[in-house]
Amino acid sequence: MLESTKNSANAQVANPQKVQKVLDRKPISVSIAAGRAGVVPETIVRWCKEHGIGKQLRRKAPWRVDPLGLAIVIAGDGETLDAYRRCEWDNPLIIRYLAGLDRAPAFTPNN
Repeated sequence: MLESTKNSANAQVANPQKVQKVLDRKPISVSIAAGRAGVVPETIVRWCKEHGIGKQLRRKAPWRVDPLGLAIVIAGDGETLDAYRRCEWDNPLIIRYLAGLDRAPAFTPNN
C-alpha cells in the first residue's frame, strides 16, 4: 500500500531504497566538483555558499560538496534545488538525479 502512495504532485513516492541511497551519498572535494562542472574551484565554493550544496566542518576546513546538489546546480533546476534545500529526499524531482550520479564518470586528475 505504501508503494502506491501518491504525493500532491501525483507522482510516485520513491521507495525506501532510493531514499536511503540519497542519504548515503559521500561528499566530494572542491577540485573534483570543479572538474565535473567544468568551472574553477572558486565557483564551486561560491555555489556552496549561495545554494547550500556543500559545507565546512570548521572555519578554515576545506569545503565538501554534495554531488547530488552539484548535479542539480549544474542543471540549473531551480524547482529541484528548492526541494533539495527543504531536504525532501523522497521528492521525485530529487530522485531522478540519482541515476545520473550512478553513471557519472570518475574524476581522474591529470599527471
